[in-house]
Amino acid sequence: MRVLLASLGLLAGAAGCQTFIGIEDAQQHLPRLEGNYLVAIERARPSDPATIDQIRLTGTASLDLDSRTLDLSLSILPFGGGTPLSETTIGGIEFPDDSDEVEYVINISVPAGALNPTPAPQPMDFQVNERVRMIAEADYSFCAKPEPTPVPPTVVPRMGSIFVESFGTLPPMADPSCDDPMRE
Repeated sequence: MRVLLASLGLLAGAAGCQTFIGIEDAQQHLPRLEGNYLVAIERARPSDPATIDQIRLTGTASLDLDSRTLDLSLSILPFGGGTPLSETTIGGIEFPDDSDEVEYVINISVPAGALNPTPAPQPMDFQVNERVRMIAEADYSFCAKPEPTPVPPTVVPRMGSIFVESFGTLPPMADPSCDDPMRE
């Protein structure tokens, strides 16, 4: 057993940046996600897959550390910015004990003013129902990628977040991608 552990130690040292990730490491890696966010969801419009919608939302994330469950209380912003149109939740995102990724279905209703009016959205376009892999990224960030990864690969649907100090000073753009360099 000691020989095996010593061999693993030598392999880990020789591997440079590579590390062994155990359950304890994954528990520590789940970032501090509590706070205020600007969130963007990008998806291909159901009535016209060539049109990519970006739905912007603002809101608060809360994380129950005991159950490892993330809940988002969000307000959907109009296309082009302005006063929120409606409220929604993306909740019950429960990360397993040994991971900071989980399969999840984003299912929300989108008000008409939140979508680009050109081309004109159809009734089916006002619902987001997308299977994604939700990922807790570096501190104060979460994102989602297509799940399962389609063949050929595609970049949508996806969701990204930007931590904000105040809802009064939102950045002009939302980042709909996963930016954690460890996941690229």
